[in-house]
Amino acid sequence: MRRLPPFPGLVAFDAVLRHASVTRAASELGLTQSAVSHRLRGLEEHFGVPLLERLNPGLRPTPAGERLARDVAPLLETLAGLRERVSGERDARPFRIGVSGALLAWWLSPRLPDLIAAFPDRTIEVTTWESRLWDGKPGMMPDEADLALLWIPRAMQETGRREVPFPAETVFPVAAPALRRAGLGEDWRRLPLLAKGQAADAGGGEWSWATWLGDEGRRTPAMRFCDIGGALHAAQDGSGVVLARSLLVADALRRRRLTRLVRRAEMRPCSKIQVARWSDQADDVAPAMAAWLVAAAERTLAR
Repeated sequence: MRRLPPFPGLVAFDAVLRHASVTRAASELGLTQSAVSHRLRGLEEHFGVPLLERLNPGLRPTPAGERLARDVAPLLETLAGLRERVSGERDARPFRIGVSGALLAWWLSPRLPDLIAAFPDRTIEVTTWESRLWDGKPGMMPDEADLALLWIPRAMQETGRREVPFPAETVFPVAAPALRRAGLGEDWRRLPLLAKGQAADAGGGEWSWATWLGDEGRRTPAMRFCDIGGALHAAQDGSGVVLARSLLVADALRRRRLTRLVRRAEMRPCSKIQVARWSDQADDVAPAMAAWLVAAAERTLAR
């Protein structure tokens, strides 16, 4: 008779490893910390070796734990989709993609028909939020999404199996072509400055006008926006110059609705990155859809 490992222990091990925390794993599983620890001990007793090394703070897998993790991850993914495969029915619930309003309007929306065609068996539901709410929260997922497109600091990237990065982006100033045609863009530094939040002030790195313009960039912006999408719309309508990220404005540059005001060599690398992150409960379409979106972004930036 097969001596199988305790399934509750495998689930607890997977959750603890993903969160690097017994506390967060307990919260996800709806258990007490002691219950999670008890399941982990049972799993270690089954295999006869330590699986996790306790640190201060956090924890990490031992070599045996790393070997187990490589097998447990695909096993749980397979079991998660077992009901649909056995019944032959797909989940009637829509697959929910969470995205910032700016990314939806300036990049994702024109690609939705192709995304739908690539996944014809799924009903896709798009929900929006302000992505900055998720800065600095590795591994966290908004409840209303199965797949979240998050704009996060590079330092907060996850290296786990439920997140993939988009291509690296650059930041540069853009304005409406009409300003340049009218002669106003010859020295773009004199154009009205449009700002997104407080990042455009001194200390905002590549998003700070002071970084680009020195003392001249410390003047009060002509307009300030809480969302980069609004700032880009204002720039497109001729209100001034705004600092933009490459993925958001790629279509507008190609269609000549905006124009880049510096040489390629002057563009600055972005300290943030777009990632596609999916929830523990998302079915096996999530990584495939994330890969499709990343590939679409790569094509956009390669043009």
